[in-house]
Amino acid sequence: MFERTYTRRGMLRRGLATAGAGALVGAAGCSSLPNPLGGGPAYANWLPVPDDVGDSDHYNFTYLNMDDFEKHEDKLDDDSTDPSSYEDFWDPLDIDWEDTTGLTILGFGGLFGFGGFIIEAEYNRDEIISSLEDDDFEEDSEHQGYAIMLGPNDSQVYAVGNNAVVLAATSDGDTDNAEAIIDAKAGEADRYGDDSDDMNELIGALGGGTFVNGRTMEEPEDDNPENGTFDAMVAMGSQAKINGDQTKRKWVVVYEEESDVDTGDLEDWVDENDGSDEQFDDVDDISYNKNGRKGIITGTIDTDDL
Repeated sequence: MFERTYTRRGMLRRGLATAGAGALVGAAGCSSLPNPLGGGPAYANWLPVPDDVGDSDHYNFTYLNMDDFEKHEDKLDDDSTDPSSYEDFWDPLDIDWEDTTGLTILGFGGLFGFGGFIIEAEYNRDEIISSLEDDDFEEDSEHQGYAIMLGPNDSQVYAVGNNAVVLAATSDGDTDNAEAIIDAKAGEADRYGDDSDDMNELIGALGGGTFVNGRTMEEPEDDNPENGTFDAMVAMGSQAKINGDQTKRKWVVVYEEESDVDTGDLEDWVDENDGSDEQFDDVDDISYNKNGRKGIITGTIDTDDL
């Protein structure tokens, strides 16, 4: 259930696909600069409390700073994070990704048909609304300055603001999920990190980056450190921050109690997954640290080995 033995490149590819396709079928961008109000990464402002968008206490999120990937394109060895590869999923917006600046993506969702997807970028709001109307979307209402656009089958809702587009799953034209995401961003509703101490601990340790993902979870019934499943784990996430030829990497595991943290288990996880093209392949300068009830792995990797 908590299998973690995937390849590093697969992680990046699946991360972008999750932020796109997963949210579109119902599974949100923002910069990685610190939030001047709350002191944490700005993507956290978009994450609503799970109960506000579904019937679960948990969901996972994936954040990508596409401008950062574009800036370091010559350092990467393939186009696995090229947003144009996923344009079909975002086709109704009719955005030319190659000419878009400030592009970041945040997707979140779970196993129960709820989720959200957000693009933040510089674009012409009227043109986006017009493109959606050409695809048979109709404006249903306005919420917090966002035009709420319903699709022809009432299965998707786009909310178009001045610098952000929110896409959420819906049924029978219900726009509550989209509005909950917007309300979280506006600070008019609790956010995941406000409501969950576990998510707050995770986000605080991960911070911003080029790529960030994370989730909370119920404690696993059985631990399997070699596969990244640890006794008393309640949240897990990872981060990559490209800095020229080198990329800083971080993995964070949040435990129920400080006494549950076992860096030896983290070492077992790395040792069992450092083969060719596996998750920790080519990761150098690995260190293991304990910070409160968090176990943290850090290291570096050549950017062209991502």
